[in-house]
Amino acid sequence: MARGKNPEETRQKILSVSKKLFLEKGYDNTSIQDIVNGLDGMTKGAIYQHFKSKFEIFETIIEPAESAEESLRKHQGNTGLEKLQSAILDAFTDYSRMRLNYSAAVTLRSPRFIGEQFIDMFSEVIPEIKKIVEEGVKDGSIETEYPEEVADVLMMNLNTWIGLHLTVFTEEQLKRKIDFTKKIFDSMGIPIFNEEIMTEAYKMFEYIKKDSSE
Repeated sequence: MARGKNPEETRQKILSVSKKLFLEKGYDNTSIQDIVNGLDGMTKGAIYQHFKSKFEIFETIIEPAESAEESLRKHQGNTGLEKLQSAILDAFTDYSRMRLNYSAAVTLRSPRFIGEQFIDMFSEVIPEIKKIVEEGVKDGSIETEYPEEVADVLMMNLNTWIGLHLTVFTEEQLKRKIDFTKKIFDSMGIPIFNEEIMTEAYKMFEYIKKDSSE
């Protein structure tokens, strides 16, 4: 890499090359040397000036550019239920992020990473989901006396019960889990999982399973 580039430009180049390699080879099969080889002569030392480890590079890549509040606020809909459906649909159609997560099969199941994700989910994401559920209760699109618990169960199912097992479940197992999650919410009178969401969920599962086998 040519000298004279500013630190932020160099940092972004490292992230760009690393993301490309993680998607092509998988996180677990990409080494720091692989990243160095794609950086036009940059040394390992130069990389470590910006990132402490390969895992920190990965965390930076998958870290949302927006806060949970900013991200969820942008979702469109006339009711709380529609906004919640929009948020779920966006998650199921973010193929690039799903592929990156799938590429880090071993790392994402480490106790440290699971613990950090669990804390972030309860401290940042669930409170924002609760606000949308409460909006749905006010406008009549969601009927529940337990908005916080609805948010808890929804995110625990999608992020922990299903999300953390994407790399080990078969496609059929994944579909059964999402079907069961739909039945849970339907039985509570909260029809979050409409036909469009179910279709996109199945397409996403098929995509990442097919992509991983090629």
